[in-house]
Amino acid sequence: MLHKAKKISKHLLFILYSNVIYGLIIYFSFTWLAGYSLFLAYLGNLALIALGLVWDEFNQRAMYSKKLVSQLKKESDVEKSYRFIQKIVDSFVSFKTSLYLFYIIILIVSKMLDFYPALVGENLSNFILANNYSILFLIALDTLIGQFSRDRERMQKISDHLKQSITEDRD
Repeated sequence: MLHKAKKISKHLLFILYSNVIYGLIIYFSFTWLAGYSLFLAYLGNLALIALGLVWDEFNQRAMYSKKLVSQLKKESDVEKSYRFIQKIVDSFVSFKTSLYLFYIIILIVSKMLDFYPALVGENLSNFILANNYSILFLIALDTLIGQFSRDRERMQKISDHLKQSITEDRD
């Protein structure tokens, strides 16, 4: 029980840490771009969401790759390298999870601002209100990426099946 509590605490700390960093990046990007145009600031936020999802997908594929395994095998102390990678995997929470939590918090706080507009300063309020529907973009883009991945896997299976069938017919 204590082990699970520690593990959950590590996950929560990672999520909070990544949310704070992402929040600062997105807030300062937003305020900088808002100086030019709120539309640019909104597009910048959408671009950061897309980059975050792509980065998360890339990280997960890299951790699952054969290249990582071959690099581990080349290490002088394979067990030590494996334990290090295992600690990362055990404490890993996808960046996508952090994005979802961040935009859920933005959505909740934006509704609170509807009821009590003086809750935060004007710049932060503008940032939150401009991003309150960003979770919809996140959900839509995440669903699209997931569907595309499933389609590619399905098409690869069909291609492999066709290739195997044609090869068997030739024999």
